[in-house]
Amino acid sequence: MKNFMKEWKAEALRIIKDPGVLLLFFGVQIIYPLVYPLPYRNDVLRDIPIAVVDQDRTALSRQLVRMVDATEAVTTAHIFSSFEEARNAFMQRKISGILLIPKDFNLKIHQGRTSPLALYCDGSYFLAYREVAMAVQKAAGTLSAGIEVRRLTAGGMTQTQAMAARDPQPLLTYFLFNPAGGYSAYIVPAVLVLILHQTLLIGIGMVGGTQKEFGDTTSQTQKSSAISRTLGRIFVYLPLYGLHIIWFFGILFRIYRYPQRADLGELFFFLLPFLIATICLALSLRHLFKERVSAMMALLFTSIPILFLSGFSWPVEAIPEPLYSLAQCLPATPGIAGFLKLNHMGADFSTVAPEFFQLWGQALAYFILACLIAKQENQQG
Repeated sequence: MKNFMKEWKAEALRIIKDPGVLLLFFGVQIIYPLVYPLPYRNDVLRDIPIAVVDQDRTALSRQLVRMVDATEAVTTAHIFSSFEEARNAFMQRKISGILLIPKDFNLKIHQGRTSPLALYCDGSYFLAYREVAMAVQKAAGTLSAGIEVRRLTAGGMTQTQAMAARDPQPLLTYFLFNPAGGYSAYIVPAVLVLILHQTLLIGIGMVGGTQKEFGDTTSQTQKSSAISRTLGRIFVYLPLYGLHIIWFFGILFRIYRYPQRADLGELFFFLLPFLIATICLALSLRHLFKERVSAMMALLFTSIPILFLSGFSWPVEAIPEPLYSLAQCLPATPGIAGFLKLNHMGADFSTVAPEFFQLWGQALAYFILACLIAKQENQQG
């Protein structure tokens, strides 16, 4: 116990005496999660400007334009007479889509023939592309249904019969777990878990790099058992990041009104092995860095790959097998997956048992590795 407390005090002093590490463990944790969601406060895209090239110029084509404009996602910012004008505006990024209504649109509709509409969207910006395509499809579908229902009622059907004949199998779509389809509610919670993961790796790596580069300035150096040394270091970071969990998911989630279907105690219980596994992984890696800046440079660039490998932004089925296997060794992968199941999907704890036990397995493996490295550290003096 005495050695444990000495090592705990030594590790705490290493943090307190390093302004850069203090900034990472306190300033970044407080400010970054508070500022990061601000650009996404609107949550969903609205009033995306598109242009309409109305070559028909009839009452029916103007009705279609009004219906497109009435959708939440899209606004008809310009109506051009030629496609070339619309194309120029599109290339100058003044609009995000072009709806082309052909010249014989009204005539073909009244002749009972199909009249295809052409929609040009920016496929390189998938969020805008999806919203524009869905809005125009919805407006065109509504207009088409109205025409068909009027035609059937003119043939003697009642309104109800005509609507049933027009759409005998209506599809009812429900967006589960994120009903508004909000981008912020989709991306921010997973990124917050990743921030916990990456700041631990980088911060502990910087502490280790500083020790190698400048020596231990804590005056607490002593030889203790590898287990006491490792446990002492773990219990410096664990309570600190426990407070960060309260800040992230107990306070910030309420400020930004993110979905919270799991109580804070349940989230903390799940994230406990995640924190231990991440701390032990960082303690194992810290001895690789001979300079404090090398930890920042080596680990910072891994943030985006780890985010993609975690499987929340890209289906795990589409990840190549070697990378998928590598991702299973990182605490962020089961940590993010299990957190989203608990908090976003409202799953009960038994549903996240595979991720929970995977995290405990990682915690045990990395703890043993950290102890072995600490033992070697003792032998080297």
